[in-house]
Amino acid sequence: MLKTKFRSICSIATGLDVLGDKWSLIIIRNMLFLKKCTYKDLMDNREKIATRVLADRLKKLVIDGLIEKNNHPTNKKVFIYTLTEKGISTIPLIIELMKFSMQHYPNQVKGKTVDKNRISYKFTHASSEEAFIKDAKKEYLKYKKTLPA
Repeated sequence: MLKTKFRSICSIATGLDVLGDKWSLIIIRNMLFLKKCTYKDLMDNREKIATRVLADRLKKLVIDGLIEKNNHPTNKKVFIYTLTEKGISTIPLIIELMKFSMQHYPNQVKGKTVDKNRISYKFTHASSEEAFIKDAKKEYLKYKKTLPA
């Protein structure tokens, strides 16, 4: 797979060429907020991504510099996937998608019970959007340091 082929010089089209498929931001969300870092972890998600699609998206995200793929130090069959600074910088984009969904599709995104671990709950109860972004980045970087090197 080669680097992303861009359709035009339009910044919106460029962003969609990199992140506009239906899985890339879900994978990033799972890595960032759910602390998933292996292929097996990433396969375990409520959206039910197909294994071939996950493999393809991970390769694309690595090539585009949003995630890194490293060997697990004790198991050569396992890879550790982590977000790069570029990947972490998608937090505001994820927030905007959450805000859009909560505003325009509230019945779809509302859980049957209050779950304080849900990203949308944490976001709506943060002191500010900036505080949420800062905390999310800080939490992820702290988590990333705990991963096997």
